[in-house]
Amino acid sequence: MITQFNILNKSINGLTGFSSPGFNTEWIKIFAQKNDLELVESIAPLSDDNAIFEFQSNKLFLHMLLDGESSSIHFDLDEGSVGYRAKSVSKNNELIARAIGCKSHYRPRVLDATAGMGRDSFVMAKLGCDVLMQERCEPIYLLLENALNRLYESQPELKKYLQLQKSNSIESFDTLEMIDVIYLDPMFPGRKKSALVKKEMRLFKLLAGEDCDADSLLTHALTANVKRVVVKRPKGAPQLKALKPSHEIISKNFRFDVYLN
Repeated sequence: MITQFNILNKSINGLTGFSSPGFNTEWIKIFAQKNDLELVESIAPLSDDNAIFEFQSNKLFLHMLLDGESSSIHFDLDEGSVGYRAKSVSKNNELIARAIGCKSHYRPRVLDATAGMGRDSFVMAKLGCDVLMQERCEPIYLLLENALNRLYESQPELKKYLQLQKSNSIESFDTLEMIDVIYLDPMFPGRKKSALVKKEMRLFKLLAGEDCDADSLLTHALTANVKRVVVKRPKGAPQLKALKPSHEIISKNFRFDVYLN
């Protein structure tokens, strides 16, 4: 289990608003202090309980050990397969649109209570939904915050649709306002290590751990003043709390359990 997070102390290029290497170095120190990270001069001291952040240009990476070898993870929302998918998002070709209740002239306001890498939130925002993202895991929050900041630079119009909070969602359900849908995507049930489990997801799980309170998350979500709760699950996984949903929306690899209030 990773318990210590540090950040590489180096000058970086490409940070918006910082043209001087000296300013960039100072910015790293401010970032480290703000997020309670220790500055280190090398990524060499990696261990099973230690991980190191590094800015490469304006992109934040996290280096850690996986199977005894150095690996890294970063989040992107406007590049690769996610960016490609976002270019063709519509109510008609996204199952998530049906799950959260998008209509021709209606877009729900969504709380993504398990924001993670932010990909589903990004798709919902591209559909035209206002999305409040909440993430409780500090390193995941920092990686997602960086991905969002880069997204806002390339697609500034999304800033009004996508907002991020560092929060344990269970503690906020009782005080929700102006939210129509709670969206839950707890960590998928563990599988034996295999080629089918992507390296990125294995790294992510090292950070997030098991969502042992997933049942409790659903229990609290169902008491909130919202129109529906949507849970994303692997296609063959049991329902949270063994609670039958109002209906299911099933794809090849996963399904949405939809609970109507």
